[in-house]
Amino acid sequence: MSDVVKPPGPIRRSARVNHEVMVGVTSEHETWSGWGTNLSTGGVFVNSHHSPPVGTKVSVLVQLPGHSECKLNGRVVRVQPSGPGVDDPGMGIEFIEPDAATKQLVGQMVEKLTQDLARAPT
Repeated sequence: MSDVVKPPGPIRRSARVNHEVMVGVTSEHETWSGWGTNLSTGGVFVNSHHSPPVGTKVSVLVQLPGHSECKLNGRVVRVQPSGPGVDDPGMGIEFIEPDAATKQLVGQMVEKLTQDLARAPT
């Protein structure tokens, strides 16, 4: 199930949407794939049982509905390890200097998904 999350104060710098998108993540030493469950123009949270350490630079492929993959550079800014009581293990990735066209595409997709979810029957 998807739902819209509005930024709670100054921590969030851009609108985001809780909606599953397929994401591939590659660091210097490993590759992961998982569902991105929280997407914004500034980054994505990727559900994964394995995550690189905070600060690791990564390459990110995001599969947006109806579009080809978006290729972005990023940095792991948060890790939620697997364990008892953890529903969503994974990593928060901040996009690093996305080009204008990619940032615009991601922003348009976040807006479209937000509008679609707002119209969805509950």
